[in-house]
Amino acid sequence: MSVNPYAPCPCGSGKKLKFCCSDLVHEIEKIDKLIQADQPRAALAKCEQLLTKSPDRASLLDMATMLKLSLNDEAGAAELVEKFLAAHPDSPTAHSQAALLAASREDAAAAMAEVQIALEHCEQQIPQRLLEALGAAGHAALLSGDIVAARAHLLLYAGIAPEEDNQAVELLLRMNMQSGLPLLLREPLNLQDKLAGDDKAAQASFDEAMQLAQRGLWRRAADAFAKLQASAGADPAVVYNLALCRGWCGDREQFAAGLHQYAKLDAPWDDAVEAEALAQLVGADEGGATIDTVCLAYPADDADVVAERLASDKRVETYPVDPETFEPNEETPPRSTYLLLDRPAPESGVDIAMDRVPNVLGFVSLYGKRTDRPAMLKLTTDDDQLFSVVTGLLSEIVGDAIGAEQSRETLAQKSAAEEALSWRWRLPDDTPPAHRRELLRARRQRAIMEDWVETPQGALDGKTPQDVAGQAKLKIPLAAAVLILEQAAVDPREREMFASLREKLQLPAAEPIDPASTDLDTLPLVRVPRLQIDKLDGDQLHRMVDRCTLGGATVATVFVARELLSRDEPFDAKRRAYQQIIRSESDPDEALVWLDKAKQDAAAADAKVGEWLLMELQIQLERADAAGVQTALHGIAEREAQEPEVARAAYELLYRMGLVQPAGAPGAEPMVDEARLDGAAPSASASKLWTPDGADAPAAGGPAKRAIWTP
Repeated sequence: MSVNPYAPCPCGSGKKLKFCCSDLVHEIEKIDKLIQADQPRAALAKCEQLLTKSPDRASLLDMATMLKLSLNDEAGAAELVEKFLAAHPDSPTAHSQAALLAASREDAAAAMAEVQIALEHCEQQIPQRLLEALGAAGHAALLSGDIVAARAHLLLYAGIAPEEDNQAVELLLRMNMQSGLPLLLREPLNLQDKLAGDDKAAQASFDEAMQLAQRGLWRRAADAFAKLQASAGADPAVVYNLALCRGWCGDREQFAAGLHQYAKLDAPWDDAVEAEALAQLVGADEGGATIDTVCLAYPADDADVVAERLASDKRVETYPVDPETFEPNEETPPRSTYLLLDRPAPESGVDIAMDRVPNVLGFVSLYGKRTDRPAMLKLTTDDDQLFSVVTGLLSEIVGDAIGAEQSRETLAQKSAAEEALSWRWRLPDDTPPAHRRELLRARRQRAIMEDWVETPQGALDGKTPQDVAGQAKLKIPLAAAVLILEQAAVDPREREMFASLREKLQLPAAEPIDPASTDLDTLPLVRVPRLQIDKLDGDQLHRMVDRCTLGGATVATVFVARELLSRDEPFDAKRRAYQQIIRSESDPDEALVWLDKAKQDAAAADAKVGEWLLMELQIQLERADAAGVQTALHGIAEREAQEPEVARAAYELLYRMGLVQPAGAPGAEPMVDEARLDGAAPSASASKLWTPDGADAPAAGGPAKRAIWTP
């Protein structure tokens, strides 16, 4: 296929190829054919040949750089980008290539800076290479953990890209589904569009800055908002918009500082609290208490004696670890590993009380003797208020079989406020799933209502929430800290607990919201459970279910879906709500109740029931209920003739979980082995807050780490 001479020129001038680089049309066509034939090296050779004759031609420099990057030749691409920028310093395409190069090197800050320069040099049409650079910069920001900047770049990409290009939207949706990502960071941040005062000159300057920000010129918009703030004072809208523009450019420190400042101004209570919560999530927790995780090493003259004493104490439990999990530089893996418990593990977890559940105090590794060192025991634990208890317990168990502490290494440092919300239990293997969930709910309530409120936090000037309760100066930071906890909840039943927490800390109650006085399309998802839901009509409920689902707002989704399902609506209108409430329900027993209702409504409407049977199978597998699994499989088998796709999906699910062998394999199992269901349910764990630099942040999907994200 020949190159369209009326397509935009590769040089990024904004002109048509025919009226810009018309003398290169045939050569560009040859290069394009080589690229389409998957011959990038031949295409690059052709570009380099042409560049010897015309070394400053923008279109050739652009294509050559693109080909170098596609071949992972970063050094060659860097050399071309340098030439491109020197010859065409005002070219948006040259700066776009610089952004793509920076993104390939995982330098998100440089990529975003070059994107801003490229946008500032655009007159009207956005060059294709700049569109690619927007996506690459957004992906680089995501990999670096900067969710605010990543979302802004991907949203701008989605707004500019052709209608059929959904890559940015898909990545944004995957981000929203990412476990651990705070709900406050799952939504677009919207600029405030009106000043508090009536100064016409200030409003005109404000409107100009708004136009820059809406065009994606966030660096120039930030400069304009900063000048306006210097001349007209700290208007809430100016301070807020300035913070957003700086955050969108990747300046997390200034983003957090601006939101802290906004929260202290005369802003609506909810807006101020949510801004402060965002600042606390993104900013550093300066002044907050921290806990070190340390590894202590002790020499052991006789590893067999140490192993014997560890094995004989019921407060020690063997805990095999996959050797591949150890650090690559660890020459010899330990001969045995153990959990150190604060009490002997009960024989049974049936009806076990919360205060009888053993806590894991540390992790013990025993190393055998080597030619260059004696046998050694290592203890990994937290250097907190229980540190002396843990070391004393180890000394009591192994006694004189180990020597004095030989070395101490700090492995990690974590926030004490976050650590107060986590715990390490060793529940007996036979603890019923329902009782396990009940214990976890009760322990989480204790963690929030007792442990967390007594832990010093940087956002509260290093004081505890209990200490600052009732202090006007720290009222908003305290409310924001509570909101951060609440927006991470996935169980709607915890709303009462957070109401009690606010009362305990002398904070205002979360007031109901009248839908008649708010824009439902922009209402923050954290406020949705406060809606006077009975005032919404059917269409509003449907839209809200979809919005909460796409935003990954579990509590809000369940809240809205419950109301929709209570209405007299046709099954087709309820189907999506049933799906979401079943998937979002944290209690599988409660999910089964909704599932039965869905099956009944589907049958009454003469609709397919296969999808509900498949969901039932998934839930029963989670519950490790062998009888329930067999019942669900029986129902799926009965429907196989009418809905064969459901049977295939069920088989694939069982195969992925290792519960059946491939069809036709020797010894293939036609039915599920009940004994193998014992470990099918995922183990419950404590809630973990997301942090900007945490391991969860960059994992929101997308290409491999070194890949350039392009259309």
